[in-house]
Amino acid sequence: MDNAGAVSPRLLSVYEPPEHSIDLVLDTDHLLSIQDNPAIAYLISLGSKRSRQTMASFLSIVAKMLGAQGLHDFAWGGIRRLHVQAVLEMLGDAGRAPATMNTYLSALKGVALEAWTMKQLDTDSFQHIKHIRSVKGSRLPTGRALSREEIRTLFFTCKSDPSSKGLRDASIISTLIGCGLRRSELVALDMDSINAREQSLRVMGKGNKERISYMPMGTHQRINQWIQEVRGDCPGPLFSRIRRHDDVTDQRMSDQAIYHILETRRLEAGLDKFSPHDLRRTFASTMLDNGEDIVTIKDAMGHASITTTQKYDRRGDARLISASQKIDMT
Repeated sequence: MDNAGAVSPRLLSVYEPPEHSIDLVLDTDHLLSIQDNPAIAYLISLGSKRSRQTMASFLSIVAKMLGAQGLHDFAWGGIRRLHVQAVLEMLGDAGRAPATMNTYLSALKGVALEAWTMKQLDTDSFQHIKHIRSVKGSRLPTGRALSREEIRTLFFTCKSDPSSKGLRDASIISTLIGCGLRRSELVALDMDSINAREQSLRVMGKGNKERISYMPMGTHQRINQWIQEVRGDCPGPLFSRIRRHDDVTDQRMSDQAIYHILETRRLEAGLDKFSPHDLRRTFASTMLDNGEDIVTIKDAMGHASITTTQKYDRRGDARLISASQKIDMT
């Protein structure tokens, strides 16, 4: 295989996939390429659109690192253990965190499995890739939790907006912080997702797993105000697109629209940078501060593992400082 034989030393394409990762559209051409492109077959086997987008970005980066134009042009059936090890070495040299490197490794093992299934990769080569060990080590977690003052400032900014967007955006922010939803889960909500009697939302999470999310009183009140004063109770998306001149539509919003809304409100409020996922981290940290047990928080966030939930703790160093001050060395 020519383009996998020489590893490109350039690291220009080695970066973290952005919030708006490339989209893998499952059109006719992609569906037809499943039979001969192990990378496409692997991506389509993933459980969610977001996972496909993320892994498509990773595999595109790998293909370019190995000298191809992109994941569609790389001869994945010719990948070998030395190629995977070279990719991991370049990622390490570029300062990538162990968790990021292991995500790349997971994607490459998944592609190798598909290549072996398609008989493009021999059994020995597949086993050699399969048994590459994960990269050890860890880094301090990224992201942050918003303070109470920052949250109040965001709501004040929305309240100061007399247009329909003010009520909608306040409801969106309140739902993200109060229920800990992902952006994809938020935009998928419909009117019939609401259970008014139980004050809850029926949420479709990752892996096609449904769960019930209970709304705090403030979230419930803001959603009701948005529905009663602007949206109405007709069927359709709970949060809809609002065009210029305050034209409220019945069109579902996109993940990227939520990102844009939060960034706009952040700038208006004059707050430090935060990501949409930081609102989910705020939810987890607030619940931990309130003394909720980790299993309850795991279920509320729709996590499969407590280990994942623990990574969302952004209460900062205050608890460590407090603990250290209790040590009496006199």
